[in-house]
Amino acid sequence: MSINAIISNSLSGLFTNQAALRTTSSNIANINTPGYARQVVQQEAIVNGTSVGGVRISAIVRVVDKFLVRAVQDANADFARSEIENTFQSRIQALLGRPDQNNSLSGRIDQVFNAMSEMALNPLSSILKESTLSAINQFGEEIGSLGRQIQNMRADASNQIAEKVERINALTKRIEGLNPLIMNETLSGGTPGTLIENRAKSIAELSSLIDLNVIDTGNNGVQVATSSGITLVGLTRSVLQYSPPGVVTSSTPFPQITVHQLDAVSGAIRPSNLQLDGQLTSGELKGLLNLRDKDLSEIALQLGSLAAGFTDELNRVHNLNTAVPAPGDLTGVSTGLLATDNHRFTGESVFAVTDSSGALVAKVTIDFGAIGPTLGDVVAAVNAGLGGAGTLALTNGVMSLTAAVATDGVSLSQVAGNESSRAGRGFSHFFGMNNLVEAKSPSHFETGIVGTDNHGFVAGGTLQLEMNDSDGVKISEFTLTIAGASFDDILTSLNSSPLSTFAIFSFSPTGELISTPKTGIGDIKLHVKSDSTSRGATNVPISTFFGIGDAFRMDAAVDLKVSTVINGDPSRMALARLDQTAIVGGNALSVGDQRGALALRDLENAAHKFLKAGGLGAATVTLAQYSANLLANLGLRAALATDNLEDNRALAEELSRKSSDISGVNLDEELGNMIIFQNAYSASARLLNTAKEMFDTILQIVN
Repeated sequence: MSINAIISNSLSGLFTNQAALRTTSSNIANINTPGYARQVVQQEAIVNGTSVGGVRISAIVRVVDKFLVRAVQDANADFARSEIENTFQSRIQALLGRPDQNNSLSGRIDQVFNAMSEMALNPLSSILKESTLSAINQFGEEIGSLGRQIQNMRADASNQIAEKVERINALTKRIEGLNPLIMNETLSGGTPGTLIENRAKSIAELSSLIDLNVIDTGNNGVQVATSSGITLVGLTRSVLQYSPPGVVTSSTPFPQITVHQLDAVSGAIRPSNLQLDGQLTSGELKGLLNLRDKDLSEIALQLGSLAAGFTDELNRVHNLNTAVPAPGDLTGVSTGLLATDNHRFTGESVFAVTDSSGALVAKVTIDFGAIGPTLGDVVAAVNAGLGGAGTLALTNGVMSLTAAVATDGVSLSQVAGNESSRAGRGFSHFFGMNNLVEAKSPSHFETGIVGTDNHGFVAGGTLQLEMNDSDGVKISEFTLTIAGASFDDILTSLNSSPLSTFAIFSFSPTGELISTPKTGIGDIKLHVKSDSTSRGATNVPISTFFGIGDAFRMDAAVDLKVSTVINGDPSRMALARLDQTAIVGGNALSVGDQRGALALRDLENAAHKFLKAGGLGAATVTLAQYSANLLANLGLRAALATDNLEDNRALAEELSRKSSDISGVNLDEELGNMIIFQNAYSASARLLNTAKEMFDTILQIVN
């Protein structure tokens, strides 16, 4: 072997072991760095033709188990999702308070009925009336505050989604930038270990935000996609876009997260309709989407259902009652009904006018089966029966009864055993003529119409509908243009539209518009994007008439309070009942009559039919029982979120431990390697020194 060969061999040993020592030092320095994978130097002999001369580094590789790395990424995504969901569920529990506390929903309902019980003992007490009204308002404030907080939490989730989207874009940009550097270093025989480690950290963080599938493309390059196959980093990079709404209410439409390709030359973002929302299975982003579109919406629906039941029951009884003295007018709510509509009432109602002392001035009992078929016929029959003492009117969908003399009062009541009914509600109750409680949205949408009725909507008006699946992803849309004559014509339009691919539309026996998902479709939701329709001159659009979309049911808990009229004049609180046997001139209303007050008190133990709402099944229970069911359901959600968090935490930690056992730095092993490399470095140095001495000897001989 020549002296030059000795020098070449010794230098290769020096350089190789110097790089190995740097790698070992890096391993030791990162012994406590989470997720760090130790690097190992792979060496090979330098072969020149048929001769071997020296050593070189063939590669510096990270020691990882690819199967475990993928499992850790999946587990981290599940853990991140459960962690964000548990955080929100804990916030909800903090809002609700304990069931035995007065400021909880159950406590507020108890306060209402306790106040009513005291008022029933002395219905003449203005203080007890005001106390009852205050308790009702406090319940409304409590459930309304919860409703607003839930919408605020949906806004918070939406804003966090925007933040996560921006972070995902930053991480994919970094991965895209590191990929060519790593591949170039690999192809040129360099040492890309540090670059690979930095990329691995970005991928690990990305896996907690979104479920990933990382594919090795060769030469240490990777392609990053979602588990569903949407490429984030490949030949080009994808950019996610999401614009959160500024203010969130029950009717706020949330935009989709869209996936856009970057133009490889200009870097411009290409337009795209590809949606990410329904493609995710785990990660923080999936957890936030699930909270925004499902969990929090379901809770808002449950609150709305409780509020609607509370409102409907109090109004049902209050519309059976009358104040003493009776008020000069009773004005209902806007129903959207027209004088030409079929009244479709059965049974009998009593319309009466009394003077300031409670003496009967006029009375008429209307048998709805014995008069004309329309609401106009009802108005005419009542007015004829009252003989000018009072006037019933239907104006722009609002029914009202007004006494002709300013000092007289009016009242409505049901005939016992043959009560009037349209869609299960009496005449006064259906039109809300003597309501005790009001809210932003009606407590029911049982319109009482049948398909053959004239729909009454102005021709040419449009209703733009969007249909979403359970993940909030748009699956169809349709613009309904009012045409035809009957409600069946509207059904025909809906059932022949693109929406019919996913649902069948029908009317319930009580006149509700129902959308039933087709087999295998799963849950669907309708969202009203715009509505320019109007039923006659009532200005009631078709979406409001039927309560299309979840927003109307959520809003039953918004602005719930005592009727403005009664809140301003507690004496109008109806706590008595009309004596239907009284004759003209006889006493029909008695001061101190507590029958109406007792009926309100008895609502505490009266069962109300609640429909399915946000995970709570249909049930016929008392208001307090439904409130307890709601709180129990929310408690169960929180418990499940906590259990899921702990299970995913345990799995993630166990998989991380197993991965660390393979990839982690062992200090003893690294110190042993350091001694080996130092000795090898020293040996190479001695070999170089020997070559130097040989040269010196030759030079001395020559000289």
